[in-house]
Amino acid sequence: MSAGRLTRPRLVLFDLDGTLVDTAPDIAAAVNELLSVHRLPAHSLDTVRSMIGHGIETLVVRAFAAHGLTLQGTELAARHAEMMEIYGGHLTRFSSPRDGARDAVAVARRTGLGTGVVTNKPEGFSRTILAELDLLAGLDMVIGGDSGFAKKPAPDMLLAACRETGCGPSDALLVGDSQADLAAARAAGMACILVRGGYGDMDVDLLDADRVMHDLREFPALLSRLLEAA
Repeated sequence: MSAGRLTRPRLVLFDLDGTLVDTAPDIAAAVNELLSVHRLPAHSLDTVRSMIGHGIETLVVRAFAAHGLTLQGTELAARHAEMMEIYGGHLTRFSSPRDGARDAVAVARRTGLGTGVVTNKPEGFSRTILAELDLLAGLDMVIGGDSGFAKKPAPDMLLAACRETGCGPSDALLVGDSQADLAAARAAGMACILVRGGYGDMDVDLLDADRVMHDLREFPALLSRLLEAA
């Protein structure tokens, strides 16, 4: 599989937030609890959705910046630590798998492909969410934003997943929901499918992905076609 061309993969990697799981409701609740502590107005769910995608620290920066406040240095570290504690207390209270997520992971595993999640969310939080929503058992690996690699849109996490499974990037596929996912895949030399309705501030139909799906319910049929064509 080369970038820009879909063929049979050996490894399927999924983004987490907005792709496999709609985590925004819990993230928004945590952001707004943090803002409330500092006597700032809450953000709407849609506003928080547009801020997700580059890790929790960046999310905190954006949440305060939207109120005209710049966080940096020790103040940013303190607000980030507060957010981690708040969010860690209710990771799946309101979150749920996106339509077709469980089947997408299961069909990749059932057909003998390697499976993994690569996400800018901390690895521990990611594993908890995936386990509580019955997705973790179908995955060979979870690589998070604190797993020791540069975050997406850098390709480092994707390349690490390939090394762990002994799969070349040209034989891997990333399924994501954002420009950051696509940029990471392209930098890694990996094909990329994007799903609509995720997070970020760009319309995925305007990006140069190898395929755009309405949601993950389309993935089993697409994967079947790729496997049959090989």
